[in-house]
Amino acid sequence: MNSKVNCRFCEIVNGKYSFVGIDEPIWSNNEFVAVASIGAFIDGWTLIIPKEHQFSMKNLYEDQCFTDISKIVVSHLCTHYGPLIAFEHGANKCGSQTGCGIDHAHLHIVPLNKPLLPDIKDSQLKWIPCRASEILERSANNEYLFYAEIGNKDDWQNFLGYLHILETPISQFFRRLIAKQTGYADQCDYKRFPHIDTALKTHRILASSFA
Repeated sequence: MNSKVNCRFCEIVNGKYSFVGIDEPIWSNNEFVAVASIGAFIDGWTLIIPKEHQFSMKNLYEDQCFTDISKIVVSHLCTHYGPLIAFEHGANKCGSQTGCGIDHAHLHIVPLNKPLLPDIKDSQLKWIPCRASEILERSANNEYLFYAEIGNKDDWQNFLGYLHILETPISQFFRRLIAKQTGYADQCDYKRFPHIDTALKTHRILASSFA
């Protein structure tokens, strides 16, 4: 595994928070943490992050600890916000554009009433139906994009989504689609527009719910 130096997510796992009041995990178990996402222009935008430093989630979707934390997080998010989407930018090396500036695996779970699937299918990328557990085999050593819709609390186990195998890296693909749909097309870059107030609100609501 490549160097973990300057990895913000490793710092979160180790209790070092760059964004006080946001980076503190809202839920955790032996292998994963869930945190409010900076750069979120939608309330409830949450990340599930493995504690082990690795580039993608592809070998983790069948891990029991992932199933446990994801079901809890999805349940709370559905209760507070309604329908959800989930997506991952699956990188495979340090510094890849696909990782969007973070060389540490993470899954985005986002409340979104209007699905992205029509926009995704209009993207001219090739998408194939794929269960989360199949990503490891289908992607092999390639980088990938993965998208799924979570209509209710019972849809999560080995969820069915859509997989695109990348030939060249793509940065912030899903963020750009969500930003356009929600009227934040000019603010999709999370580094320039961290939306701290939204992240703080998400952390406050979810931390209270989990408590």
